[in-house]
Amino acid sequence: MASSGISLGNQRHTGPRRYGAAVRPDQLVNDTPLLSAIKRCDILVPEYHGQWSAVEWQKGEPWYGNYDAILDFAQQHGMAVRGHSLIWEKMTPDWARAEMLDKRDWGTVTRHFATLLPRYSGRIADWIVVNEMIDTEDGEKGMRRTSFQQAYGDDYVATALLTANGLDPRARLMINEYALSYDNPVDEARRNALLKLVENLRKRGIPLHSVGLQGHLELAKGAIPQKRLAQFMSNLADTGVSLAITELDAIEADRHRSIAERDAAVADHIQSFLDVVMEQPAVESIVTWGLSDRHSWLQENAPDTLAALSHAPIDGKRLNRGLPFDADMKPKQMQVVLNDAMRIQRA
Repeated sequence: MASSGISLGNQRHTGPRRYGAAVRPDQLVNDTPLLSAIKRCDILVPEYHGQWSAVEWQKGEPWYGNYDAILDFAQQHGMAVRGHSLIWEKMTPDWARAEMLDKRDWGTVTRHFATLLPRYSGRIADWIVVNEMIDTEDGEKGMRRTSFQQAYGDDYVATALLTANGLDPRARLMINEYALSYDNPVDEARRNALLKLVENLRKRGIPLHSVGLQGHLELAKGAIPQKRLAQFMSNLADTGVSLAITELDAIEADRHRSIAERDAAVADHIQSFLDVVMEQPAVESIVTWGLSDRHSWLQENAPDTLAALSHAPIDGKRLNRGLPFDADMKPKQMQVVLNDAMRIQRA
C-alpha cells in the first residue's frame, strides 16, 4: 500500500481489520464464483434484506428468513454478521410510518427493535441502529426530515441507541452516514454535522460505539482530499468511537474510455481513499457494497433478477465498474488494491 504521508496521533488499532461485503440470501445457495468470493469475507451484511420493511412488511407478522439464512451461512463459515439497519427512512414500512406520525408513541420503534435484538443477541454483535440521519441542505438543524424526526424530534437518534442498548446490552451500536469524502461545501457541512452529533451523543454517555462511513465514492467529484478526510476521521476517533467503512464502491465518471483505463481510474481512486482509511487506527473494518458489478445497486440498467441468478451473459462494458469483480467474477485492479490494503488472500 502506498503511504499517504499523513501522520495521525491516535493509538493504532491492534486487532486485525476485518473485510466484508453486503450480500443477498439467494447468493449463498449455489456454488458459484461469487459464493467463493463471499466465503473469503470476515463480515457479511444484509444488503436490503435486514431492513424493517423486509422483516415486518405487515404489522405483527415478522419474518426472519433472510436474517436466519445469512446468519446460518456466516456461522458455518466462521464469519460475523452486522445488523443493517434498525432505522432507515427509505425502508420503513408504510404502516409503521403512519403509526409513528399519528400516535407519536416511541413504543412503535421499541416493538420493532424487540423483534430483532433479543432474537439475535449473541449472534449479531454489531448493529447499525440509525442509517442516514444527516441532511444539511433540506433538513432541520442538520438532521434529515424523516418520519422519526417528525414524530420524535431531533433527539430520536439518542433514544434509538438507548433502546437498542436496553434490549441487548452486549451489542456494539453504530450510526451510518454517506457523502462525507469530498472537498465541496455539501460534504464539508455533512462532516461537520455528523461530528457534532457524535460529540453530543458521546458527551451525554449515549451508548454509541462505532460510526460507519459509507464510502460510496464518485469519481466525478474530484480527488479525495486526503488531509481533510484524515482530520475528520481523527476528530471522530477522538470522541472515543471506532470507525468502519460500511458500503465501499465507486461511481465512474467516464464510461467511454477503454475497460483497462476505466478499471485503473477506479482502482486509483479507491487507493487514494484507502491510503487515508488504513492510516487511521480507529478503523476496524471495510465492507464493500457487493462484490460483483453484475449485482451492484449502481447499475442504471441492471440485468433482471433472473439473469443475475442464472449468470446469463451480459455486456459488462455498459455496467458501472465500481466493485472488486466484474460481471463474470474476474478480479479487477480494485480487488488487488483491497487485497494489498487488507492483507487478505488474493483472488
